Amino acid sequence: MEDREMKANRTVRDFEVALMNLLLTTSFERITVDQICDEALLHRSSFYRYFHDKYDLLEQTLGAWVERIVDQTATEDDLIEALVSQIEANRAMFSNLANGGMRSSFSAELVRMIAEILLARRQSPSQNTIVVALKKAENPEMLAYVLSGAIMGAFYWWQENNYHVPKAEVVTFIKRSVHALVQ
Repeated sequence: MEDREMKANRTVRDFEVALMNLLLTTSFERITVDQICDEALLHRSSFYRYFHDKYDLLEQTLGAWVERIVDQTATEDDLIEALVSQIEANRAMFSNLANGGMRSSFSAELVRMIAEILLARRQSPSQNTIVVALKKAENPEMLAYVLSGAIMGAFYWWQENNYHVPKAEVVTFIKRSVHALVQ
């Protein structure tokens, strides 16, 4: 049983890495399941054993990525700094992920994915402001979408400005916005 789980985890990780590698050069909207399978050196049937479609893979990949960052940070301020640093370090990948900007229909899908990730964090024992606010909110789903939209809006804006605005300024703006929204 343990051997099967390790193989499943490795296979999922291989698909996640393949997607991230493809995003270095190709817009997400243009990436196909066949390309992902070729990059991962895995069969299409393996892909559909673990994922419904490429959007499901993206959601799981982003979720795992955010989980790793969340687990390494103590506060939401640290989390915001870590997210912005990761986006800055992986500009090509995020540019291809966000290709089309806020006007893209995929933008709404990204906002939904991030909102779902935030809502899932609500179950954690974390005491950071975002998690606490989501736990206390009268409508946690709406708050998760508002937070997600604010964060994605800042990232899209930064990308539209070719990352010429200093990272520290972006971090400060997102922190203020998140704090204002959860108060």
